[in-house]
Amino acid sequence: MNNFKNYASYYNLLYKDKDYKSEVEYILNIINKYSTNKIKTILNLGCGTGKHDNIFARKGYKVTGIDLSQEMIDIANKNKLKNTHFLKGDVRNIDLNKKFDVIVSLFHVASYQTTNKDFEKYLRTAYNHLKKNDIFVFDFWYGPAVLNNKPSIRIKRLENSKFKITRISEPIMQTNKNIVEVNFEIFIKNKKTNKTKVINELHPMRYWFLPEIEFITKQVGFSIVKSFEWFSEKKLCFDSWNALIILRK
Repeated sequence: MNNFKNYASYYNLLYKDKDYKSEVEYILNIINKYSTNKIKTILNLGCGTGKHDNIFARKGYKVTGIDLSQEMIDIANKNKLKNTHFLKGDVRNIDLNKKFDVIVSLFHVASYQTTNKDFEKYLRTAYNHLKKNDIFVFDFWYGPAVLNNKPSIRIKRLENSKFKITRISEPIMQTNKNIVEVNFEIFIKNKKTNKTKVINELHPMRYWFLPEIEFITKQVGFSIVKSFEWFSEKKLCFDSWNALIILRK
């Protein structure tokens, strides 16, 4: 997996409309509602450029962020705050030799685990780094909704003072594998030089069903506390493309 290598430096621009602050507030509400212990330390599996982590840190939490992309970690470290720590690592096998009060994994990191084995390893990483009775919170693509509202070609255009970016997302369904292969073609125009470069990346994304998540989580030792639609606590339905689940050790 080598995603986000080529356009990591443009990532924050591509997602400048993402409401990180509200997402952190949402996750903290979930944590405060379902955690049985006082939370001081957070591990983020798949932290990207560290935007969620810095907001957590501003609220007084000590946060460690892990990401497979060195380019993303470099950006996170460039903007890090006092209570944040970022390092390159594979969420499927990293061992920090310490435990955390809560673990989060946001923006569909779980769906980047495209095989049952990868997903199990990802869960074991969380389990091994989590204190007893604490929770692991992550979001994912919800299978029934993906099949009901199949992905389509999307175009996103954003710009700042330096660059104008057009990203075309072309999905290909691999139905027998429960995977959507998202082909990104990104056109980046430098406003100063008027030159355009093109970046292509393939992002295979696994959509998950609750029975298979339940089966694998039990093998690891987790129990499911709750699952619902992302950014709400509504019951999952055929329109819930983005889902959230809470596991307890």
